[in-house]
Amino acid sequence: MPERVGVIGAGAWGTALALQAARNQHEVLLWAWEAETVEAINRLHENPTFLPGIALPESLKATSRIEEVLRVCSLLIWVTPSQVVSSLGAQVAAEVGQEHRVIVATKGLEAETQRLISEVLQEVWGSRPRIGVLSGPTFAQELALQLPTAAVIASEAEDLTLQAQSVLHSTRFRLYRSHDVIGVQLGGVVKNVLAIAAGIVDGMQLGLNARAALVCRGLAEMLRLGLALGGQAETFFGLSGLGDLVLTSTGALSRNHELGYQLGTGKTLEQCLPAGGKVAEGAVNAHALVALARQSGVEMPICSMVHRILQQELSCAAALESLLERDVPHRESFTIENDS
Repeated sequence: MPERVGVIGAGAWGTALALQAARNQHEVLLWAWEAETVEAINRLHENPTFLPGIALPESLKATSRIEEVLRVCSLLIWVTPSQVVSSLGAQVAAEVGQEHRVIVATKGLEAETQRLISEVLQEVWGSRPRIGVLSGPTFAQELALQLPTAAVIASEAEDLTLQAQSVLHSTRFRLYRSHDVIGVQLGGVVKNVLAIAAGIVDGMQLGLNARAALVCRGLAEMLRLGLALGGQAETFFGLSGLGDLVLTSTGALSRNHELGYQLGTGKTLEQCLPAGGKVAEGAVNAHALVALARQSGVEMPICSMVHRILQQELSCAAALESLLERDVPHRESFTIENDS
């Protein structure tokens, strides 16, 4: 049965998810901050800034009035940058009611509090809407082009995960269900920081052996923090953990990998940040992630070095030496132990 679906955030990923819902014959209203993006979607049926070259159906409408989206749509897909979730959520709090269901597709942490995005929205809205989270190895452009893609939707509310499947699942977008709200979100946070590290490895031309080792030991860091915070081990070996980590650490479309690659070639951070309003969430969230790990008593040496590089405390070469000169490792482990 067709639903009215509201998508909050018209970046590449928000636009791709809006397109996916529209292709499944749902009525979609997409909120965009930029007036020019709203005009382009409604007049040209394209988002030339964030998803150029992809035709959007006429049934997909855009608006700059976020309150309108909440008034006419009971199912919301939240896809804004992590740093504006709290303020934007507070702005629309009066419009959020028991009838709403929210799918969080933003990957990140709140910088000041190190909270997951679902926790931020629950703090702002209370228990009024049911909240789920969507994550996985998903480049927006490939989903928009209907290339085979898979992701996972997690919520404590089984009916919300079923509703998300009915709206978004297709033969080209396989959407799996989970109850692990913490693990599914945390994988999406950590992999962005690790993707910067992988990009640095490639930019410094350290070789494929080094990149494979970094991805593997990065997964160990992700797993340790995830278990410490209450996530489930199997989640981190699935789509939202290992799957997303491999994609973002190796894929040419990854803004986080590209940022790291440019840093690895010797460019300054200011020269490497994405242009045109695009965001490399790993750079935004590295400080919060390292703070969260410290609070949890979990060592994350790779992520910590990325943070120090982004803070311009260390060069890429100095960070590499610091990682390689640590004590001889003990047995390989993927447990909560600090063994990196």
